[in-house]
Amino acid sequence: MQGSFWSLLPFLIVIPLAILTRQVLPGLLVGLLVGSYMMKPTLLGGVEAAIHYLLKELSSPDNLRLLVFLYGFGSFVGLIRVTGGVSGFSQWMNRHIRSVRGAFGLTWLSSAATFMAPDFRIITVGPVMQRVFQRLKVPDSKVAFVIDATSTPLIALIPVGTCFVGYMVGLIGDAARPQDLGGSAYGLLLKSLPFNFFAILMLLYALYRTFFTGNRDECKSDDPADCPPAIQTPFRMSPQVAYLDRMDGKQREKSQEKISGASSEHEPDSDFPDPVDIVADSAKPRTIHLIVPLLTLILSTFILTWWDGTAKAPSFLGALVKADAAKAMLGAVFITLLLSMVWYAAYRQPLSRVLFGFLQGGNEMMGVNVLLALVWALTAVSTDLGFIHYTKSLIGEAIPSLWLAPVLFLLGCVIAYIIGSTFGAWAILMPLGFSLAAGTGTPLPLIAGVVFASGTFGGFASPLSDNTVAMATVMKLPLMGYSRMKLKSSLLVCIISAVLYAAAGWFFGS
Repeated sequence: MQGSFWSLLPFLIVIPLAILTRQVLPGLLVGLLVGSYMMKPTLLGGVEAAIHYLLKELSSPDNLRLLVFLYGFGSFVGLIRVTGGVSGFSQWMNRHIRSVRGAFGLTWLSSAATFMAPDFRIITVGPVMQRVFQRLKVPDSKVAFVIDATSTPLIALIPVGTCFVGYMVGLIGDAARPQDLGGSAYGLLLKSLPFNFFAILMLLYALYRTFFTGNRDECKSDDPADCPPAIQTPFRMSPQVAYLDRMDGKQREKSQEKISGASSEHEPDSDFPDPVDIVADSAKPRTIHLIVPLLTLILSTFILTWWDGTAKAPSFLGALVKADAAKAMLGAVFITLLLSMVWYAAYRQPLSRVLFGFLQGGNEMMGVNVLLALVWALTAVSTDLGFIHYTKSLIGEAIPSLWLAPVLFLLGCVIAYIIGSTFGAWAILMPLGFSLAAGTGTPLPLIAGVVFASGTFGGFASPLSDNTVAMATVMKLPLMGYSRMKLKSSLLVCIISAVLYAAAGWFFGS
């Protein structure tokens, strides 16, 4: 279909609703319904069209493979939590720290074992390091910043074994479906990683702040209420992180093991204890229960990816680029889960505990799966409305290709900061960015890097981000004071990143 201005309407609805509600899912659902009714403007035609697009996208083998992978990865994380792997790793760290520099060094090195997901890293490392650094008289705000900076920004740059990788590959493949990638979606992901300027610069800035700025307190504000000794109740708390108020299960009463999410400090909404965390409290801490499954996942991912690509390229790196990474990652997760079951059985872990961790951990990824399904359906209906053709003709004439990268980055940062969702920002911006790239001739790796960088900014800096809320809760910092402290650093890195994107646009455009 040859598109018109109205083909933009579904996406134009998604972004304002996401900003207004601070949630991505309502905007995606409304955008899908609007686009569907534009395709079938009858009483039930729009609903039928929306269901048709959802079922069509869910029946795609590639899409279904990604959904199963994400569920399996959540199950993997749930297993190592309920079997004591996380608590064992935390105790090991606490026994081997002797100095401030050594503590910060170990904080950075701990990312090698906790890089699978940002919240996973925060809840694993944060409570342990807080107690260690308090003994060393280092401000909690600085410790929180270092752990935060080595969560989302670092994980966004790791191309294997993280909760981001499968999602990123899926988004690239879906957004580039109307275009010729000239290779695999995973290959494009690898090419885009050097263009995630925000993540790279934030890690460099965090290194400087870690080892060269002393131990001064970073929580500064004109309002003394921003930096009290105890944490203020966040005005929005996600179910995934609300349980983090329980800093030490052995020292606090069960009645204090919940933290309420609220729209204001005096109007509690609801309590969300995490069942996996409650079960994990009763497990004997064993670091080996984290190390062995993690190494299995990483090794099997590399081996299966290489094996799949050997028929397409002779070299090791070439095989990794040409391989069907989504297929390999799903196989690696299945192998890891099966071997982990055997491993835990050998250590006489109760079957009920293992099955609970498997199912509950996977269920925690269902929110991401629902978001993905809506993104796929919305992209499909927008494509049928002529969104791709119209944006090519419109943007190709309105914005010079030299300026597309910095403009898209800054716009994406604003959207990601307001909605506070890395996944949500990527889902909104990737189809739009690839359409603009096709209309202006901008290289896809650069645009993918821009989208990933803007989402990283929101996930790191926004006060609505699960990571920010989790970190503030773990470290007992005031949410808004801590988020403002992070925003100052993030804006500096954001400005430098925008300049680099402008330079990259000029270089590749010429």
